[in-house]
Amino acid sequence: MNIDFYQLYKDYTNTELLKIVKRPAEYQPAAVAVATQILNERQVTTDEIQFVDQYFLDIDNNTKVKKEKIDTLKGRATDFFEPVLHPSEKVEPNKWVNILLFVIAIQYAWSLFGTARRLIGFLQCDDCSLDITFFAEFLTLIYVPLIFFLLFKRRRWGWILLFADNLFSLILRVSQSYIFFKYQSIHHGDTTSFLLPILIKAAFIFFLWLDPIANHFGIAQETKKETALITIIGTLLFIFVMYLMFGL
Repeated sequence: MNIDFYQLYKDYTNTELLKIVKRPAEYQPAAVAVATQILNERQVTTDEIQFVDQYFLDIDNNTKVKKEKIDTLKGRATDFFEPVLHPSEKVEPNKWVNILLFVIAIQYAWSLFGTARRLIGFLQCDDCSLDITFFAEFLTLIYVPLIFFLLFKRRRWGWILLFADNLFSLILRVSQSYIFFKYQSIHHGDTTSFLLPILIKAAFIFFLWLDPIANHFGIAQETKKETALITIIGTLLFIFVMYLMFGL
């Protein structure tokens, strides 16, 4: 279908036609030719030409600024995740700790969402009751920001609390393995959902145990061993007490 560009453009203003002529690559050659023909039949002022030039200059400048902002954000993101994107034998504690803080923030946001959803469900239910797991989750929402703050400030207690928390959770989860796999066929347990937290906790423990990371928080070898030993003993005692009280 042939378009009669002359009939289409004959009522266009000079500035509208100039916008077509100034950006010929964005239009069909026939459209540019007709726009040029109509402009030649009219009197085009210098102000109109300058207006269109400034119009496109502003567009180009805005596009350039947006591109620079995007490139800057990409550069910062690449630098932030450099240890993951380009792993090397040399561990850079500052960058790894920043990623750790990012992961903790994501986990906290997810936990906050889950706890809020459970609380809303409880408030909307007349016969429901809150179990001990809810209070454990609520307690997590309180002490995780404290750990985050201590890690951000590079305080040794941030490392100690985070390491102990992950080791405690790992041992507790592993202690449930026998029951989980024994009755998995009965309760249709999801193996992936059960094992994934174990792998995540193990990864956290391994990461925190690395000398460059521990040293970043002023944690000596002796402190690492003492924290691990105290946490293991405390967790086993907790499991034993729970077994005596509830027969878990």
